[in-house]
Amino acid sequence: MPQNRYTINTGHRPLSWLVPVLCLLFLLCGGCKEEQKQPPPAPAPPEVTVERVTLHTVPVYLSYVATTEAVRTVDIRARVEGFLEKRMFVEGADVKKGDLVFVIEKARYQADLEKSLAQLTRDKAALSFAMEQVKRYRPLAEKDFVTQEALDQYETKAREAAAAVKEDEARIRQDRLNLSYCTMYSPLDGRIGRTLVNVGNLVGAGGEKTKLATIVQMDPLYVYFSPSEKDLRLILKYRKKKDIPVDIILSDGSTHPHPGKVDFIDNRADPKANTVNMRAVVPNPEETLLPGIYVQARLFLCDVSDTPLIPEKAIAEDQTGTYVYVVGKESKVEKRQVKAGFLYNHKKIIWKGLRAGDLVITEGLQRIRPGMVVRPVEARPQDHHTGRAPGDHPSKGPGVSSTGTDVETPQQTREKNAPAKQGEAS
Repeated sequence: MPQNRYTINTGHRPLSWLVPVLCLLFLLCGGCKEEQKQPPPAPAPPEVTVERVTLHTVPVYLSYVATTEAVRTVDIRARVEGFLEKRMFVEGADVKKGDLVFVIEKARYQADLEKSLAQLTRDKAALSFAMEQVKRYRPLAEKDFVTQEALDQYETKAREAAAAVKEDEARIRQDRLNLSYCTMYSPLDGRIGRTLVNVGNLVGAGGEKTKLATIVQMDPLYVYFSPSEKDLRLILKYRKKKDIPVDIILSDGSTHPHPGKVDFIDNRADPKANTVNMRAVVPNPEETLLPGIYVQARLFLCDVSDTPLIPEKAIAEDQTGTYVYVVGKESKVEKRQVKAGFLYNHKKIIWKGLRAGDLVITEGLQRIRPGMVVRPVEARPQDHHTGRAPGDHPSKGPGVSSTGTDVETPQQTREKNAPAKQGEAS
């Protein structure tokens, strides 16, 4: 048979290059597996900003929306009929007690007075003649030269003349009074408003007492506000110790320079709102406050010492209540339940849950959870006032603005919740 033209080479020399290639692949695969088995490096703890809790002494206030009202308000009214002749003041100016403000025409009432005086003179003359007649006829009647009836007639005429004199005197007093009503004077020191009736108009027509202007007393002023029944107990508690000073905060945020004091508490509460009407009297020597404006009445109650203060942004709430995150032992995050108060110097006071020196997390709250290790970075200290300057009135400094929360000092909280605080510290 003829041999196949093509032959297969079964020698090992041509396949010798496969051995080193396979060894190299084996080594590479083994190295990859060893590298995959090594754990990834642990991430660095997240950085958070913390602020150290410090204790401060803060004044505590109760604040309410209030309205001002004049202590005295007097309407100037025409008490007699006539044409208004003069206005003796500048509208909106201050007037003193006894200043002349309006004049009504006097001619009619002057004539009435003179007529009454003339009638009095006539009746006095008639009385004098009647008395002389009685004096003359009484002895004659005793001797029966005239009848007793004639004497009685003379005595009756004398009594009638005396009554006419008394009537004239009363009419003269009324005429003088009507004449005095033509000149109207300010009954108090205050500020007079605009003229409601112009000069030349008829006033008091038909017995109507026409209102001409209004005068209000500017110093002092009343300030009315309505604390809740709960706040009332707190106010009465501190009022037993001293008068409660009241600051008046104006709409632009400025404080009236003269603090007042509570001088009236109503004897009944409003059942619809459960509030009590209360009043403070406030000096107003510069007359910068006006009656009828809305202000804020801020009552100073007391100073609270050893009060923790933290930024408001560090406080959060959930279903369990109000809490903050603090950095505890081994730089681990702890969730701490707190009882927050009100703002003081742009910070929140904390009645319960924190101690001096605690590190409260203020920034980076979204990246943390309880038990996580963090890297705390303390914030720069800011220039916050920690209390009132020496000699300042308590009600002139910034303070805690409260609207219905009992003032419980941190000392009282620690005494009442000593076991709970120890548990939090552990």
